[in-house]
Amino acid sequence: MKTQNVTYLILFFILSTVATAQQLYLETGKTSSSFNYKDSQGVALDNLQATSHNFLAMGYRTKFLTNKLNTSLGARYSGYGAIGSDETLEGILEWNVNYLEFDYSLDYRLFTINKIQLYLKGMASIGFLLQGTQSVNNEIISLKNIEDFDSAMISFKTGGGFLYPVSDELSFYAEYIFGKSLNQADHNGNESLKIKSKIISFGVLIKLFKNVSS
Repeated sequence: MKTQNVTYLILFFILSTVATAQQLYLETGKTSSSFNYKDSQGVALDNLQATSHNFLAMGYRTKFLTNKLNTSLGARYSGYGAIGSDETLEGILEWNVNYLEFDYSLDYRLFTINKIQLYLKGMASIGFLLQGTQSVNNEIISLKNIEDFDSAMISFKTGGGFLYPVSDELSFYAEYIFGKSLNQADHNGNESLKIKSKIISFGVLIKLFKNVSS
């Protein structure tokens, strides 16, 4: 019930920004992700390697307080995962998960060079598992209803990018963002699971209302 309430609240915020939003953004790119995992004894699984996944995102962006600061609200379909080996199982471990995430971000323009705007960005996200599997050698296990993954994933990211306006109505941008989720594992014990990510993305900004200055 709590997850449903959070989802409805975020959807309300997205819909409420449509009337005042200046720009629609569409974004895609690659996410390199890995896991930080410790078992209930506090022992880390150190030999996990990052894997690469695609993502798609869209939302609204508008000015916030000053002309240099913008706020964005949107949703993304993201893949995460990791791969490694375990000496006890004598085999390969691999995770692949897909989340629906809702993002809130702020970006601040540092300076402009020949129309190219360079900016810093910070982002907070909450994600809900859509589908996920764990592979142990040739055995595949669903991660749905597994507490470590089925609970909401809250993450914080930061980075920067550059934006190039093609016209008053259309701009292109590229970003590099990195971050980590909060602990998703059992909070009553020593078990810990955090998902780290590095994101390279490309996007387009489309002005919604011609009578609104950018």
